[in-house]
Amino acid sequence: MKKSYLLIACVLVLLGSHCLNAQVIADGWQQIGEVPAGDSLWGGWDLISGLDLDDDGNQEFIMSRDPSLSGFLADRGSGQIVEYYESTGDDLFELRWSFQAPIRNDAGNVYTAIAVANLDGDDQPELYFGTPLAISDDPPNPRGLYVFEFDGTNFPSTPSETWNFSRPDDHEFKISGMASGDIDGDGEEELVVQSRGDDGTPGNGAGRTTLVVNSGGIDIGIGFGAFQIEFEHSERHTGGVVYDPRVVDFDNDGQNEIWVFTWDFFSLAIYEASAANTYDFQVEIDEVFDPEDFGHRRGMRFYDADGDGLLEFYTTGIQPSNGPNGYIFYIANTTDVATLGAADIVQLGGRDLPADGSAVGDLDGDELMDFLFTGRAPGNDDGTRVYRMEYSGSGALDDSASYEWSTLYESDNIFADLRNVAITDLDGDNKTEVLVTRMNALAATDPVLLILENTTTEIAERTEPAVIDAYALAQNYPNPFNAETQIEFTLKKAGEVQLAVYDASGQLVQVLVSEQLASGQYRYHFRGEGLASGIYFYSLQANNFRATKSMILTK
Repeated sequence: MKKSYLLIACVLVLLGSHCLNAQVIADGWQQIGEVPAGDSLWGGWDLISGLDLDDDGNQEFIMSRDPSLSGFLADRGSGQIVEYYESTGDDLFELRWSFQAPIRNDAGNVYTAIAVANLDGDDQPELYFGTPLAISDDPPNPRGLYVFEFDGTNFPSTPSETWNFSRPDDHEFKISGMASGDIDGDGEEELVVQSRGDDGTPGNGAGRTTLVVNSGGIDIGIGFGAFQIEFEHSERHTGGVVYDPRVVDFDNDGQNEIWVFTWDFFSLAIYEASAANTYDFQVEIDEVFDPEDFGHRRGMRFYDADGDGLLEFYTTGIQPSNGPNGYIFYIANTTDVATLGAADIVQLGGRDLPADGSAVGDLDGDELMDFLFTGRAPGNDDGTRVYRMEYSGSGALDDSASYEWSTLYESDNIFADLRNVAITDLDGDNKTEVLVTRMNALAATDPVLLILENTTTEIAERTEPAVIDAYALAQNYPNPFNAETQIEFTLKKAGEVQLAVYDASGQLVQVLVSEQLASGQYRYHFRGEGLASGIYFYSLQANNFRATKSMILTK
């Protein structure tokens, strides 16, 4: 049965929900909706947004929820759940599907992992839902990964596949993070699976384990065990557990990396895909700020903040004791990730706060980076907030003075515990929405998801037709061009997108896009200042689609 939610500014009368206590929202923003906890008090945790899996032009988002993280651990006897929501119009959305893991968890086995990928390369993506299970006699070999293949309309009520990651009996494998993409450039998608604990004998095992998984060339959902491991690396590590692996080509050498950032002591490991099914351990940076114990859960982001075609690294920092000190950390771009070291990691901001989940994008269409992050206020005694760090457009990126710091949302409810955040345009009205999960709910009417909307600025760069039925890369206009040209493309499905410009020798000139985008039509500007006249190429990569076109710069 579907539930419909009307997104309104403060009170959902039909659902009996209420606002967080004494909320404060920045000028130009309003809260337009929320999802109530319900009687079970399942807290909101992870988010995936910017989806249009059924290609109907309406965006969707997926949220995982955990009963053991809400109501002060009041309910530890139920399995985690995952929910799939779809926008049904301006300020409307509905719950279309949900699933609850059949195996119970406990206080030490929390924080689920979710990902959307298409490992078997067919027309339908899969939802991957990982639960960090505890070992027990029944079952001795639990299947902690649940896979649901989309059927064009919805997800099935029962898993299309389940998997225990090929672990033996009585082996504790606590899945805590996932990422996806064609990591090794072989034309097939892979799934990165990260454990935060991997103990054959609990307490004496391998520590964190990174897996790269493919479908083994088998269609998912036919029940033949469609997964195989193409890379595995385990390491005992004093820097703690992992919640957030990421896939990116940070040094622009054409080879993707897997970044693995731990919960505490700021420890970072990077692997690079050097060839098909081949991954090399590039660098490990251990305990950078020991004894200052900084870590993160869902804070690691990559963005071209200064528009030079190169990505920068930003992440939140949080103390495992939950405060009061935290920072945003920054790493400048490099031509070789293997050369990165502790000296490259810069503390930004000096915020007196513990920072948790994050998102990055352009909230107001001014072409300046906005880095959002959730956090609790100093001492955890005067509320929880969504903070905004916007690049000013000038100044050194490693200088906190080059950013404007503000609060997007604030509540004085000390139990709200805002955790993860996403930037999207959920209802297709060209106004930015920010989705925020709330981990701790004390009553059925407490929200576990908040939706904020920018009411003053429309996103001018994007138009979205009702249905996108194909990928396409258009010829730039004008062409030839002098100072500036426009590049348009359409995406049939949401996914990680890269749009880059190269010179005639194949050298990278600028990365225009490197982020998750929803299905739709997009337009970006490319400026040729400082470049010589001649032929240039622009290339689009999105899911399994790749296209390249040439353009002519004349001066």
